[in-house]
Amino acid sequence: MKKPELFYEKLAYLFYAVANADGRVKKQELQILHQEINNIWKSKDDPVDEFNTDLVFEVEAVFEWLEDNRYDSKDAFNDFKDFALSHKTLFDKDTQQKIIHTSMAIAHVFKSINHDEENILHQLEHLLNSISH
Repeated sequence: MKKPELFYEKLAYLFYAVANADGRVKKQELQILHQEINNIWKSKDDPVDEFNTDLVFEVEAVFEWLEDNRYDSKDAFNDFKDFALSHKTLFDKDTQQKIIHTSMAIAHVFKSINHDEENILHQLEHLLNSISH
């Protein structure tokens, strides 16, 4: 199923929430996000908009906007959650696995995840379980 641009924008909110859980986004977290976009998302989704631009790169653009505007990580997670609950059909098992993979990769940039990251990951797991079909 082709996913709309808004799907990728809201993914950025989630990944930003994970990266910014401790109050700041580290350079390594951005590098992991870029790798995940290229290796996991682009290779499997490869969607384009009407201008033939890869939509997966929307994730990075929105992520950077959130960071530049110092968006609150809890608000970012809640924005993603509201979107996911309203668009459950976009979250098939493969998509959910990619979301978990990327979120975990961002959280595990350093040897261990902190309490705030762990809390967001648990909320994400609960959310995805609740929307599974």
